[in-house]
Amino acid sequence: MRGPKTVNVAVRHVSGDAGRRRTRAVSWAAREFRLVRPAEGRDRVELECPVCTAAVLAEVADHARTRRVRSVWAAVSVLSLLVSVAALGYAVHDPGLFSAGVCLAVVGLVMAPTAWVRSRHHIGVALLDGPGPRRGHRIVPVRG
Repeated sequence: MRGPKTVNVAVRHVSGDAGRRRTRAVSWAAREFRLVRPAEGRDRVELECPVCTAAVLAEVADHARTRRVRSVWAAVSVLSLLVSVAALGYAVHDPGLFSAGVCLAVVGLVMAPTAWVRSRHHIGVALLDGPGPRRGHRIVPVRG
């Protein structure tokens, strides 16, 4: 049997004018953590921000749940692509369903890459929103 599965994440502290629309000057600092996944279910983990030393609460899902969520997002991507192709077929062959077919095809073509990206980027770690000091933080995966 293998050892416990882990995931590498970084806590980012976003500073600058992140909330304002007109300015684009946003800087961030990050600290990396290695989180051990639970055997089953979800665990809550408290991480510390490298800049403001605020306690950031995260939820880590087990490996099986993470794989299931990734598989579901991939299936949604493929299904939405198939629905969009079928809707385009109906739009071409039936003039009465043209507008509905085109709308459904556009929705499917937007949803397919969105769901595919979600399936590739899901790591099973979620930031639990909290008051005050926890805002302005993100948890991102550390690759390689």
